[in-house]
Amino acid sequence: MMGAKVRLSLLPTTVVGSYSVPDWYPVLQERVEQGALLPSAFGDAKEIAAMGAIKDQETAGLDLISDGELFRRDNNRFGPPNAMINYFATKIPGFSGELRDKSGLTPLDPSASLPAPVVTGQLQPAPLGLVEELQFLRRYSSRPVKIAMTGPHMFARIVWDEQYGSPESLAMGMAQIINAELRRLDRAGCDVIQLDEPLLWFRPDDQAWGIKAVNACFHGVKRAKKALHVCQGNYNPDPAAHRGLRVFPSEFEAILPVMQGAEVDLVLMAFAGLKEKDVSALKNFPKDKALGVGVIDVQDHRVETAAQVARTIRRVLKYVPAKRLFVCPDCGLNHLPRPVAFAKLQAMVRGAALVRLALTGKRP
Repeated sequence: MMGAKVRLSLLPTTVVGSYSVPDWYPVLQERVEQGALLPSAFGDAKEIAAMGAIKDQETAGLDLISDGELFRRDNNRFGPPNAMINYFATKIPGFSGELRDKSGLTPLDPSASLPAPVVTGQLQPAPLGLVEELQFLRRYSSRPVKIAMTGPHMFARIVWDEQYGSPESLAMGMAQIINAELRRLDRAGCDVIQLDEPLLWFRPDDQAWGIKAVNACFHGVKRAKKALHVCQGNYNPDPAAHRGLRVFPSEFEAILPVMQGAEVDLVLMAFAGLKEKDVSALKNFPKDKALGVGVIDVQDHRVETAAQVARTIRRVLKYVPAKRLFVCPDCGLNHLPRPVAFAKLQAMVRGAALVRLALTGKRP
């Protein structure tokens, strides 16, 4: 099942990827745009924020950490598309550099729009910055690390296409770009490489070609564990207030083909807000994969107790054994203030430890 070299404890804890975004991000961006600060000052600030994200994860006791994806954000007004799409589009030949408003991307709010990049030519491979993120992580942490990257289906459904003519063709073109970067990341020694696909829940008709594109991204990745985060929605209508909204548009049965068809070692999913009838669909979860159990509600500022976290893990243990479980938040922590995000990570680690103690009789 898990063929990579990294060794982790029973019920290892990790984040999905993103971490709390400082309120001073848009302020610094404005000062740089006004000429009051050099762009290097913003770069220094991002590095400090990423160091804080790493330190918080280590202090909370996580087994597998990220840099919080903070290098990818210039502000938090359109945080997810900026960090997940636009940041990478600026690095890839074939994108025009233009941003056009696009709406209809979430069933929760069809009128919501965001600035999306435009594909005007054949996409060409180019370094996307993930190896540099890995090098930064290795510089500041000796723990196993994970780097996440936006998946090709999300690119195909978010960006404007004036070149490929169909979302599937665009996704396969984007998969070639991502694959080149993931191979570089694998050769550089990353422990876990993750793709994020937030829209496959909403588009069951896309799932066949969406998974084909995901698998193409991982072709030739040999050392790292391969992970897929299948998001159920983390839409944020009010980033200034650090608030988001849960989407949950479908039950697990709708996404089972994705779990089964993805050629990955680990699938990360949300569980903190699901009902037992949804969780019971895990009886069909593929036995050759590990499952990332989302036990922290990233849309709620209330901090879970260790007992609540343990209860969610035990619900999943009815269907998937502990040796195939990871413990994580439901989604990224970018909508939460840092003290709340940190406290939730602490609760997550303590809850996992409670279940581990009950299973093994050994304290950490």
